[in-house]
Amino acid sequence: MLSTESGTSFHATGQEIEDSAGTYGDFSRYLQLFPGVAFNNDESDDILVRGGNPMENLYLVDGIPVPNINHIATEGTTGGLVSMIDTSAISSVDFLTGGYGARYDGRLSSVIRIHTRDLNGGKALREAEVGFVGAGGTTEMPFRNGSVLMVSVHRSILNLFTDNIGLNGVPIYTNTLIHEQLNLSPSDSVSLLSLGGLDSINIQPEAYDNDETNTIDTQYKGWRYTNGAVWQHTYSAHSFGLITIADSEEDEDIHQQDQLLNNIMPPGYTRATLPATPVYAQRTHDGITDLKFDYQGIFKKRVTLLAGSDARLHRVNYSVAQPIGEQTPLSTNPARSDAASFAPHFWVGETGSYVQGNLEVTKRWAVGGGTRFQTFAFGANTSLTPQFETRYLLTNNLDAHFRFGEYAQMPPYIYLTAFAQNRDMVLIRDRQMSGGLDFQLGTRGKLTVEGYQKVYRNYPVASEYPTLSLANMVDTLGQEFLWLPMVSRGGGQAAGIELSIAEHPSAHLSLVGNLAYARSRFSGLDGVLRPGNFDYPVIANLAGEYWLGPRYEVSFRYEYSSGRPYTPFLMDASAEQNRPIYDLKHVNSKRGPYYSRLDFLVKRNFMVSGRILTVYGGLQNALDRQNFLVYAWRPRVGYSGNCVPSPEACISAQTQMGIFPNFGVRYRF
Repeated sequence: MLSTESGTSFHATGQEIEDSAGTYGDFSRYLQLFPGVAFNNDESDDILVRGGNPMENLYLVDGIPVPNINHIATEGTTGGLVSMIDTSAISSVDFLTGGYGARYDGRLSSVIRIHTRDLNGGKALREAEVGFVGAGGTTEMPFRNGSVLMVSVHRSILNLFTDNIGLNGVPIYTNTLIHEQLNLSPSDSVSLLSLGGLDSINIQPEAYDNDETNTIDTQYKGWRYTNGAVWQHTYSAHSFGLITIADSEEDEDIHQQDQLLNNIMPPGYTRATLPATPVYAQRTHDGITDLKFDYQGIFKKRVTLLAGSDARLHRVNYSVAQPIGEQTPLSTNPARSDAASFAPHFWVGETGSYVQGNLEVTKRWAVGGGTRFQTFAFGANTSLTPQFETRYLLTNNLDAHFRFGEYAQMPPYIYLTAFAQNRDMVLIRDRQMSGGLDFQLGTRGKLTVEGYQKVYRNYPVASEYPTLSLANMVDTLGQEFLWLPMVSRGGGQAAGIELSIAEHPSAHLSLVGNLAYARSRFSGLDGVLRPGNFDYPVIANLAGEYWLGPRYEVSFRYEYSSGRPYTPFLMDASAEQNRPIYDLKHVNSKRGPYYSRLDFLVKRNFMVSGRILTVYGGLQNALDRQNFLVYAWRPRVGYSGNCVPSPEACISAQTQMGIFPNFGVRYRF
């Protein structure tokens, strides 16, 4: 029968994630191994799926929606620096990259379903770990009635070793996860979840370093949590219902100062005595309360029906102050512009209903389809989005599939409220089609090839700059924030073909790999398609694990991608004003060198009093390749007009993270 989990999907166990090289055990970084996924940079936890923006991903933990599951996160995205959930608490992750079903709340690129460890009421389990990036532990406590409580706590410790991880600062964070499974009766159970985190980072560029490209001091503090409950009632052996209620709160407090405002050094001051000028302050709070009902039933072993409704209440409370504006890098005008000071405070609702069915027509052919209807009180927007899927078994080991789906998503409220005209923006929409072949390699592997196309419309674009789209705006933590007047008049296209393989050649070796060719282009007000920030034509990944008996394990990971697209500077104007000014006539027209990175990890297991003690160590970017990140301006070199005769002297090629260690100890008892 056609799976009720419609869409292109990939699966990873918590153990696979924990044992992988190059990820620090972070499930988000492990997802970057799957085809169609790109990443922003080495420090980022962003998931960029088939050319999409990080805001286009839906995260679910045990069926409960989590708006952002990452630490050091900014408004309007689902990305950050590191995951807020410890991998030791994860049983598995399902990653849906296209054609996913109508039951999921409208997101344009992916659904990421995280399942915490199975709580089966058996023997108590405990695990503690100390590593280079953090320390923490997970414990399970069973009770006599069959209920189980799991608690997981993790805290970063990088700040004990360094004050700079390449960002002119180091993140400090703590997260907790509490999960309890209550068995009320043979037909009723309740799952309770509490996931939360605190984080902060102070970014302070070195004032005396002429190679320093940033002049902005940033102080960031944030917290976010999600509390929820899922009540499952079994109606019969073939049907059940779920009631989900959840509340999520997210708060960010950000302050920024410019060390070199307008590149002017007043008389009598030096770099050491010149006070940094406040240029930005943000205190934002988002609250989301969800109530949802889902039903699933199987009829005559051939028909699966899913249906449900949900209601959501958004609580927005923002205070953003940029009173003197910014010398925008988007214009040659030296005056400070886009003084975006806004403080919206309101409650607004959303609703959604869906129906989805799957039918096994014959033993070889199955079809499925559904539709979702959504309403958004903000702007009185509505959407009706259909999905369809068919699969045919060509041979016992080979099947073909085709999927079609439409999806709709509101722009983030931070963009909708930054300027009065932004409130008129409408739903972003995309239409997806994909088709491919799945080939079972006996009992040890699977080979998949799939092509896809995504067509975006109503995409947010800048109204002041006709070539600029939200898809090619620079988003770099630590730079001065830039809010722009926007309209929903952009478009986009993403298309590609992906080849992936998972193989176990022997009992001691496991390999996964993929190769993808894709292009993603977006248009501004002028209607011309240009490469998006996440346009990487070629991406290849290869990872493997080798077990040398029960004591030793070696894992590796290699990543390759085409060079990053970037927008060149207007050299003469930048030199004259000693600041970066982008050439918006050539948005993302240039491309940096290719990206290449090798990681490895070695583990050794010891038996201590009948318990397993694991010692591990390895290297990220083991070959210390200087992978290109961006070209940046060096304003400290440009004092007294030093850039005018030779603008190239004031440009610096910034690289991503160099060779970096990973080591630690894990004890299960």
